[in-house]
Amino acid sequence: MQREKAEPTVQKLPGPKAQEWVEFHSEAAATSTYVYDFVWDITEDAVGPFCTDPDGNVLLDFTSHVAAAPLGYNNPKLMDKLREFDLVDPLKIAGQDFYVSTGGTPEDTELPGPAHLMDTLTDITEQYGMDTVFLSNSGAEAVENAMKICYDNCEQPKYGLTFEGAFHGRTLGTLSLNRSKSVHRRDFPELSGIHDVPHSMAGVERLR
Repeated sequence: MQREKAEPTVQKLPGPKAQEWVEFHSEAAATSTYVYDFVWDITEDAVGPFCTDPDGNVLLDFTSHVAAAPLGYNNPKLMDKLREFDLVDPLKIAGQDFYVSTGGTPEDTELPGPAHLMDTLTDITEQYGMDTVFLSNSGAEAVENAMKICYDNCEQPKYGLTFEGAFHGRTLGTLSLNRSKSVHRRDFPELSGIHDVPHSMAGVERLR
């Protein structure tokens, strides 16, 4: 595929293979951000703003992966550097607002992707009644979403608990839970009602 000559070519969207990937992915994925049936096949041609889906449709990506990849697909300067480290085409697992195909259909692909990871995770956690996965890019993002879940499930949340010496991240919400270094919280607004307890049995006794 040549960037200067590439043109969008769509027969059906989503096509049958793309639909299989969407359905497989949706079995375990949290539905919070997946709103478009845009399936990027990382094994097919892509350059600049153009990419290919599992059914051979050539798509013009107007969003640049939600502005997270504005340098385009297969940017030669990036690819040359990756080849120096033998890391061509690394697969980003978390934080996608679109579906990723690793070739063919979910059943016959040789390379497992995010959907396969979520399928495996739910197989393991099924015994605990857990059947949905939200993949995070970092610990701070995981903690932020855990905090949102807590707020969402309490009508009038009054307080939160964190351990002395804890570090949960550098995003604004997680700063309120940090108790490791003062510089991690200095001069930033904090959530109200956060209390710290010792990371010990004594701390457990204080909670009773």
